[in-house]
Amino acid sequence: MSSPFGVEPQVYKVLVYNQLTPDEVVKTNIDVRKLTFWDVTASIPGKTAVDDPHISVYWYGPDVSAEKGLIIHLRPQKLDEKYVAPIRTVVEKFVGGTVSAKENGSEFKNFTMKISYDAIADLARAIQTSAKLNCECSLEFEMVTKEEKAGSTLPKTKILGEKALEK
Repeated sequence: MSSPFGVEPQVYKVLVYNQLTPDEVVKTNIDVRKLTFWDVTASIPGKTAVDDPHISVYWYGPDVSAEKGLIIHLRPQKLDEKYVAPIRTVVEKFVGGTVSAKENGSEFKNFTMKISYDAIADLARAIQTSAKLNCECSLEFEMVTKEEKAGSTLPKTKILGEKALEK
């Protein structure tokens, strides 16, 4: 996408991809150190994850929130416990760390999961298998150059949003 004046920025402050499959995530070639947020959402088949029953597992990077990248969250939304229980078990196994209840969900502090595209994709696949629900992933990056964006292996059609770095 171009700026309002038709000139592509040199650097994107924020670049967000949405509705990615685990296979697309694992092939990501943008430096993982530029990843500032990831999310794996499982939803009831045929429903949209935003409005209907779903569960999300997500992480904010070290420079994005007060959490400093040290917490992974699990949050169900209107999803029956028959789906939530197996997903919680899988997430506990994959993520590791100290689990505590928080706002209708769980927080995993001092987690042992490595923040990598392989790990995010493996977590999404395990969630899909455990509860037999469809999964999609979101990845948010910062400080991505126009060359990195152009050479990205992620589908251009799945860019949810972008914001140019203002000089």
